[in-house]
Amino acid sequence: MFDLPPHLFFPLAVLSAYLLYGAVLYSFGGTHGKERALDVWHRGGVGFLLFAAATVITIALGAAVTFFISQASAAFKTPQVAGEFKPVCLSHFTDRDYLRAVEKAYQCAVGVYRRYFDAIASGYGSIFTATALTGVLVITGGYSMGLSQAAMPYSSAATSALLALAAAVAATYVTYGFVLLMGLGAVLVAEEKTRHLGALILGVAAGFPPALAGGADVLQTIKVPEVDWSKYILFSSLIGVAADAAAVAAVTVTALSVAAAAAYAISRIFDHAGAHLAIE
Repeated sequence: MFDLPPHLFFPLAVLSAYLLYGAVLYSFGGTHGKERALDVWHRGGVGFLLFAAATVITIALGAAVTFFISQASAAFKTPQVAGEFKPVCLSHFTDRDYLRAVEKAYQCAVGVYRRYFDAIASGYGSIFTATALTGVLVITGGYSMGLSQAAMPYSSAATSALLALAAAVAATYVTYGFVLLMGLGAVLVAEEKTRHLGALILGVAAGFPPALAGGADVLQTIKVPEVDWSKYILFSSLIGVAADAAAVAAVTVTALSVAAAAAYAISRIFDHAGAHLAIE
């Protein structure tokens, strides 16, 4: 009957259940129950307002990130850039369709991060496979040692990129859980004793999605670090791949840093609002 995605259904279900609890108190709780019901309804109303504010902030932040990156795309004119910046994952935030925005943006971002992770992991493994195989024979031992030395910059950059990409994928899945808890977070902000936790939930749920989606879009302007077996003989080609991997690591780490900063700033806003709206 209702075609609501989980990230919207669960928050609304929590808020609706809280209001229903107030109705039960009002109907069967006597005089004290009626007073308590008014308090519950007040909290529920505040929760709905805070939940709506969090969704608006998410959409607005997504549009702001898109605008900023588009204006600053010239700053990414480096040899590692594969093309012009085009908002793909972020585009889901510009249509104001919050019912699908987070879900589609997450699916898009995870796909991008995994694609780069798989490419780097494959190249990382193939280089060491080639090093090991050529090191078996004495006649190719020198080449094996040279390949190992030439691959050191790529190995360092690839290690950093793999860790950052894995963290981005994990952050995406973890943040989705926070999005599902937005309704609970909105109610917790309206309570003085739990407003810090509620503000944290809302801050992460509102700040991480557009930042991670923006990071995925910027990442797509970077060349995928692919190791070409036919170029192993040219050790200098590995330097270019190392530069691509380093660029991937830098972009991913920056996206995670921006997401954390945005989450903290937004959580402080909700925490400050909760200090004025919380009811004891």
